[in-house]
Formats: sequence, C-alpha cells, structure tokens
Amino acid sequence: MLTLYYIYLISLPITFGFSLHAYKKMDSNFKWFVPFFAFVIVYEFANLLNWLMINHTNSWCSNIEELIEFILYTYLMTSLVKRVLYKKKVYTLATIVILLSLIDMAFIQGIWRLNTMAIVLQALFILSLICIYYYNLLEEAEEGLVLLKHPPFLVATGLLFYFLSKSVFMSCFSFMIYKNNYHFYILAATIPGLSNLLLNSLLIYAFLCFSKTKKSAALSQY
Repeated sequence: MLTLYYIYLISLPITFGFSLHAYKKMDSNFKWFVPFFAFVIVYEFANLLNWLMINHTNSWCSNIEELIEFILYTYLMTSLVKRVLYKKKVYTLATIVILLSLIDMAFIQGIWRLNTMAIVLQALFILSLICIYYYNLLEEAEEGLVLLKHPPFLVATGLLFYFLSKSVFMSCFSFMIYKNNYHFYILAATIPGLSNLLLNSLLIYAFLCFSKTKKSAALSQY
C-alpha cells in the first residue's frame, strides 16, 4: 500500500514537469497549475519528513491545503462556463462554503482534527460544478470537437473521479478511523493514492493536448 503512495509522490514532479512544458500553450485559466504543483511537491515531501507535525498531528495543514485546493478548482470549473450571472452565483455560494469550512475549523471539528465535514461539503460543491460543466459542454459543443483531446474535459473528468472518491472516503473517515477499523486503514492507503494518480495522469494528458492543439492551430495558418 505504501508503494502506491510513493508512486503518487513520484508522479508529482512528473506532472509538474509537463505543466511547465505546456505553460506557454495553456489557456490562462489553467496556468495556476504550475505554481500549485510546485507548492504540492513541497507540501507532500514536508509531510513525508514529518516537518509539519504539530501537537502530534498534521491535520491542521491538511485542512488549509484542502481549502486552497477548493478555491483553485472552484475558479477553474467556473471559468469553463462563459456566463456572467452563473459565475456570480457560484462565487457567492463558494464564499458561503469557505465560511462554513472556517467555522468547522475553528469551532466544530477544530484545526487539530481533519475537517471531514468541510472537505465533504467542498467535494460535493465541486462535483456540482463539474456536472454543470458537462451539461453546458454537451449543449454548446462545437462541431468536430474531440472530447478525448479536449483539455478542459480531460481535467474535469480527472476531478470527477478525484472528488467522488474523496467525498465517499471522507464521509466514512470520522466514523471508522477513531474505531481503529483495520479495513479502513487498507482503504486509506489505497483510495487517495489511486484517485490522485488518476487525476495526475489525466492532467499530464491534458497538458500534452494543450501542446498539440496549439501546434495544430499554428500549422493550419500556413
């Protein structure tokens, strides 16, 4: 099970490298992936070396990292739908989710425990945005669009599996972890690693498609 986690760690600098390679060819709303993956690499390896352990836990930094992730993925999924009123509504609701997450962190589960309620709420919110994006894509898709080579679709699909697994996993977390359920430890060592690997794989493919799309567009001008 640990092997899966180490494979995920190895995949981080690889994904970061592909994001750097595609940076100039990415749409502007994807460019934040480069500094974000730089941050994630530092964060994950600091966690691996126990540099972030305070009060015998690293949950405090996980709560903050989850909140940062929520803000960035909300921005990404919202930017894929070109409707001003829709964006205003999403950002208003996202602000409420952030406030509820901070309340959970400060007063309910606390900063020293993993804020599973907030994480599940954030995951369900992102999943809703993904479903809206899919509906909008099917309704307004251009003729000849190949979804399997369309970077926004690929990223959204990776996020779909990532947040689905996260919502299910975190829904069970508080109930099972504190009961020392052996089967849960197996799931804890498997599900997050698999979902992260799948997301990173689709991100790498999306970054490659950005490069190919831009090259094809440039060649078509001659």
